[in-house]
Amino acid sequence: MNGIGRMSIDRFDLRLPAGFESRAEAIARQTLRLLSCTAPAFDGLLPRLDIGQIRLHGGETNDVIARRICRAIEKQIVNAAQQPTRATGVSYVD
Repeated sequence: MNGIGRMSIDRFDLRLPAGFESRAEAIARQTLRLLSCTAPAFDGLLPRLDIGQIRLHGGETNDVIARRICRAIEKQIVNAAQQPTRATGVSYVD
């Protein structure tokens, strides 16, 4: 793999805890912006990606929260790339 890839996200469903309603859209936009620049190269399909729960603190900036979410997503992509065959239909081409 050459490290250059393209990511397409059909749907991005970000659920944040109560109290983050007014910030959710900005955090989602920043997360997608970061992913477009930093996501690891991966050839395959991830029909669903669940990053689980991430601890958020109200005093954190939107950028800090987006970076934490982005890192969790990247970790899941790397994990998927290391498992060539999965029941979810993920395939990895080297």
